[in-house]
Amino acid sequence: MPKTVDEIARATGFSITTVRFVINGQSEKHRIGASTRKLIEDYIAIHGYSLNHAARSLKLNRSDTIGLVVPDLANAFFARLMAALETHCRKRNLLLLTVSSHEDSELENRAVTTLLARGVDGLAIAPCQATTLSQLIKSRARKAIVMFDRDYGHSLFPTVVSDNFQGGLEMTRRMLRETDAACYFLCGDSTLPSIQERVRGFSMACEEKGLRGGDHLIRLDAENSTVAGRKMMHALIDALQGPPGAFMCSSLLVLEGALQQIKAQIGRIDRDILIATFDDHTMLDFLPNRVLSIRQNEAALASRVFERLVEPVSGGKNASASSTDVVPVELICRNL
Repeated sequence: MPKTVDEIARATGFSITTVRFVINGQSEKHRIGASTRKLIEDYIAIHGYSLNHAARSLKLNRSDTIGLVVPDLANAFFARLMAALETHCRKRNLLLLTVSSHEDSELENRAVTTLLARGVDGLAIAPCQATTLSQLIKSRARKAIVMFDRDYGHSLFPTVVSDNFQGGLEMTRRMLRETDAACYFLCGDSTLPSIQERVRGFSMACEEKGLRGGDHLIRLDAENSTVAGRKMMHALIDALQGPPGAFMCSSLLVLEGALQQIKAQIGRIDRDILIATFDDHTMLDFLPNRVLSIRQNEAALASRVFERLVEPVSGGKNASASSTDVVPVELICRNL
């Protein structure tokens, strides 16, 4: 059974303070002799070491835990971001506690309340609602709180987002260069700030081409799902009396549903159709079509979120000061 600091001190005959310095890698700083360090390290190597997290948290007034609230861990983007953030936490001996809100404001409120009650040192949230939770406002002086992915304009908290506007602008520009066909945009849950920014980029690119802002090319649904993708594509095929020559989707889920509907309604997916989507996946490599996609930089997003979370913990400047970090995205082109 692993030993506590007290047990190691009694067994080796050294003080608790000396044992702690050795465990924390501070032997040279506190001029602890090599023989003393070796005795303690050898004992730990044989018997192990058990940290009393509860006692340590009480003494240091921190839990060494970070809370993460995301809409859906089944979403590849959020799963990759969580994995990157977990790597940062592990390097700093921090534990990441992750909860899904499932795009439900009530579940999100409950997740935030639970994580704060557990004493997390910081909290990162991809919010599904514009209203700032009262728990967050009360806790912001004591906790590092960072919003990411969706910028609802919370002036109280730092926010980290991808450059969705530029992604929408560049991808639409490339689509319009690649085809003379009308380019339709299928959008799921357009109430989200990230989707609104993608629509804004699409509309600006259409205006540059003299397409009346592109509003007539945009199809909307209240949900971000495969079902929404199927519904929007079904209506579009009915209106055009056939599949579109080019279309863009606001997410991979919407794209999946749109492709399912073309296959079900038309019988096949014409390889001449130009396809574009936000977020990237290696499965897109298997489509014979020309495919454009926007790849978000989850590693850079996670890195900046983590920096803003640990600044107060590390004694740096107060990260609760309002600011927005915009992380560039990358346009991926296949079969072009």
